Amino acid sequence: MGYRFRAFLLVLPPLFAFMLHICVGKYPIPPARALALIAEAVFNRSSEHAVEQFVLLNIRLPRAIMAALFGAVMGIAGASLQSILRNPLVSPYTLGISSGAAFGAALSIAFATEGYGLLTELSAFLFALLAVFVAISISRVRGDFSPTSLVLAGVIVSALLQGLLTLINLITIPERAQAIIGWIAGRLNAITWSEVLLSTPLALVGVVGLVLMNWRIFVLSMGEEMARALGINVEAERAIVVILACLAVASVVATAGIIGWVCLIAPHLTRLIVGSNPRRLLPASLSLGAALLLVADAAAKSIWAYELPVG
Repeated sequence: MGYRFRAFLLVLPPLFAFMLHICVGKYPIPPARALALIAEAVFNRSSEHAVEQFVLLNIRLPRAIMAALFGAVMGIAGASLQSILRNPLVSPYTLGISSGAAFGAALSIAFATEGYGLLTELSAFLFALLAVFVAISISRVRGDFSPTSLVLAGVIVSALLQGLLTLINLITIPERAQAIIGWIAGRLNAITWSEVLLSTPLALVGVVGLVLMNWRIFVLSMGEEMARALGINVEAERAIVVILACLAVASVVATAGIIGWVCLIAPHLTRLIVGSNPRRLLPASLSLGAALLLVADAAAKSIWAYELPVG
């Protein structure tokens, strides 16, 4: 099977899921009309369906793009970390990203004196990266950077931040505590174009970096002895993969909230289809992760009388 044909097959699931996402909801829009409305907006033509165009361009498109980006980041980050750490239960959240982001968001929501939109995202991003930095620092106390020590350090950091998050929820006023809970449950329903533009650059840096490192991730997945025999600096390469994955994940989590199941489910489903070779697993996990979250969010906003948080 040629490379171009395989690439084409990887594009199809998220493409179909994306069209499904922008067309379904409490205000259904047929696919042909959705494409026509997008074309009219691109070529600055007036539309007879102004309400539908507003719903599509300002509510559904940014939400769909963020869902696809979030799922893609989680899929490839989860697959990368599981491969280099050789542990099928590892995810970006195991390293403290979710707890760090949740604590940072809760801190700004609970104690900011005015509007806390951008401040919440910035605080969530910084604390997510800080949590990963602390976990890496703890894992290197004895001088090495082993998978076991990193996972244990991530669990320690997550437990500490979860306790602090509970404390903030207890001492803040009820209205802000509800806002914190809503953020933690995932907030794709509140995504705007500005938030998409805020998250996308760093997420793409992490994703592209992981794709370019797929051969090194493949070597690391074969074990330390084999990697060292092939001239790979195991500790340095492993640290680069962890940092790229965490940078991408922190950028989307800071905007969209906590949606933790994708980074575990997408890589494992992908393994059933393409196997465990990271050179196939990483791009396939990226594609399946995006499609999975798009379908889940489309269901979350359609199957009930009111929208459910996709997390």
